[in-house]
Amino acid sequence: MARKLPIKRLIIFMVILAGIGLAFVTRWADTVVEKMREDVVIHAEKELRVPQYDSIVLTPLWIEYLQEQNFDEPVVGMFGASTVYGTTVKDAWNTPAGILQVHLNDQRVLNLGLSGARLPETYSILSSVIDKVDYVLYELNYGIIPITDNNPEVSVYPTLMSKLDQNIPRQWLNDFTQKDKESVPSSVHNAVTTGILNHWTLYHDRDVINYRFFKTRTTTEKIRREIKKVRDAKQGIVSTYIPPYRPFDKLKPEQQEEIIEHYTSLYTWEQPFDKDNSFGLFMIEKTLDLLDEHKKKAVFYTAPLDKQMINENNMLDWNEYYTVMGAYQELIESRNYSFIEFNTDDTNLIPHEYYHDASHLIDDGSIIFGEILYERLSALGITNTK
Repeated sequence: MARKLPIKRLIIFMVILAGIGLAFVTRWADTVVEKMREDVVIHAEKELRVPQYDSIVLTPLWIEYLQEQNFDEPVVGMFGASTVYGTTVKDAWNTPAGILQVHLNDQRVLNLGLSGARLPETYSILSSVIDKVDYVLYELNYGIIPITDNNPEVSVYPTLMSKLDQNIPRQWLNDFTQKDKESVPSSVHNAVTTGILNHWTLYHDRDVINYRFFKTRTTTEKIRREIKKVRDAKQGIVSTYIPPYRPFDKLKPEQQEEIIEHYTSLYTWEQPFDKDNSFGLFMIEKTLDLLDEHKKKAVFYTAPLDKQMINENNMLDWNEYYTVMGAYQELIESRNYSFIEFNTDDTNLIPHEYYHDASHLIDDGSIIFGEILYERLSALGITNTK
């Protein structure tokens, strides 16, 4: 009679073996992530911002480091989207954060801008470091305002918000029927990720590991890119590369056309702006609540736009702009926070030749704006945070 296989023992052995393998892989992942964190910190300490390559992946590593620090000097945090980060500014010290750091040499200036960040992402980043900053400078880039209201998805970088344990509660969407509630994790999902999975490197830093070895945030994204590359090659489609640090006037005509088309679309409202049903305004209200709760000083200001480019190409309706930004200004000032509007004049605040596109400045223009911002902050008497 054939001897029965020791199934139970075999299962136990396989579980133990799998556990050992998982522990080994986790330890390896810890080493990979810690090395990337060290590299990011070294770069950010020197350059005032995380490296240009995929800041979406690297920003949480920098924030996690900042959360562990006890600063001896007052800290000024700058928050917003790509115009704060300086996507088209080659030298990080030429960003407004860099200019302010030179002037405020007895204080620490942190550039916590994130390219593509909508208002929920900026709220999450601010909430993550609110106890580490003494003063908040919050830039409102008009290109982010319509898309925050237009898109049914609440955020464009949900993984980043989850890693920071700063997901937007679903109940915040109750009054916004245009928003997809499924785009926000449930409270049960948040409890599992925050309480369990985020303590496991292979889950919490999966995007970091993917980026380290595949230069992409997810394997799915990598596969999608490769498929698109093959399809484009078959169809004879050549992707347009637009040099990020080159002024608009020195770009090729087809590159200029692509920029104009993109920003015209970005500034377009799918439905007329309604201040009583604006998710963007709601997120700023929550931001103001956060500042109040932690008793933080703050100034809000608008990113200066290239009016010459916008007017020559009929890219937005200025009456609509002033209606929208006027609503934001009214809300912010009603809570006793300062608001600086840099787009009030008919002409450009920063000369047209220093723009890469409708809102992004190249190095020379960014230096000029940094100095103007410093002067305006000085006039408000808020550059001394001591």
